[in-house]
Amino acid sequence: MKRLLLLLVSIFCTQLAIAQLGTAPDFMVTDINGGEHHLYEILDENKIVVLDVSTTWCGPCWNVHQQHLLEDLNTKYGPDGTDEIRVIFYEADESTTIDDLNGTGSNTQGDWVTGVSYPIVNENPVTLPLNVYAPQGYPTINIIRPTDREIVADMWDYSLEEMNAKVDEVLAEITVSSNQDLLGAEEFKAFPNPVVGELQLTWKDIDGMISVEIFNAVGQTIYASQTNNNRLSIDVSSFEHGSYYVTLSQNNQLISNQRFIK
Repeated sequence: MKRLLLLLVSIFCTQLAIAQLGTAPDFMVTDINGGEHHLYEILDENKIVVLDVSTTWCGPCWNVHQQHLLEDLNTKYGPDGTDEIRVIFYEADESTTIDDLNGTGSNTQGDWVTGVSYPIVNENPVTLPLNVYAPQGYPTINIIRPTDREIVADMWDYSLEEMNAKVDEVLAEITVSSNQDLLGAEEFKAFPNPVVGELQLTWKDIDGMISVEIFNAVGQTIYASQTNNNRLSIDVSSFEHGSYYVTLSQNNQLISNQRFIK
């Protein structure tokens, strides 16, 4: 009977897990290891936040966990990867115990802790506004854009490839937003994006010599040249797959930058 009940609840969760898109309310939470996480402070550092709101007894939540989707996402984009996102797992049932998280309790699908590199939050009472972050069920995997603090998607049913694509899309939006204070998105273009062979750069006319540099995800310069033209073609076919930034500068003053994917 208990298994049947869990199955019915899991089906219910699957059908109703739809994020409430809009402005993300601020929160401050403490994970099971004592680490504090303040949403707006993270967003102010220009980091994307991926907030997974789940429960230990939820079958669809467990399915996401077993696929290691958030772990793989964190490995690629988190602090030990490109350092562009922060993943947080929030257990939304205040009756959940540490034993449940470790897979030894009576109200759990398994071990949620082993092999997880991102923070796990388990509160009693629950302080997260679930009416916004999980208004219709679990799991809800919110992706929050830092530039305007908006929840832009619920990725609960995404594949890893779709999650990567969504993160890349939001990262591109962040880059465009930051560039508007420099040359502007329409005045400096890097295309195609993603790129396989030749990266094409164009920008508005600027008097004098322009320095062009490409940096990898950890800030290493992997290309540098100078030109007095307003366009440049760069062969990136030998670059490793990943995220890169191309910058324009003059007299050691940054003019603009663009992010691209190889």
